[in-house]
Amino acid sequence: MKKRKRDRHRALFARLTRHLEISLDALRPRRIRTRSARYAAALGETLGLIARPHCCSWCRRRGRLQRHHWDYAEPLNVTFLCPDCHAVADGMMTHAQSA
Repeated sequence: MKKRKRDRHRALFARLTRHLEISLDALRPRRIRTRSARYAAALGETLGLIARPHCCSWCRRRGRLQRHHWDYAEPLNVTFLCPDCHAVADGMMTHAQSA
């Protein structure tokens, strides 16, 4: 691996570590923790820690997929859903929080 590529890889891992720490810090506001969890998931996908499937995990529809976090305390635990299924999952989360 060339030095420039290796240095970039290390910098991405350092950034991932920093955002994982931020997303788990209970003293920070919720919006900052969720933003860091989303960014950590994107970095994890870039670094190859998360594999993006070719189709929706629920309906198996191919197309543009979105990451869905069931729990922001686990930033690298995401489900890839199509926009329609993602809206349903968000509704389930809202309903579960209000109950």
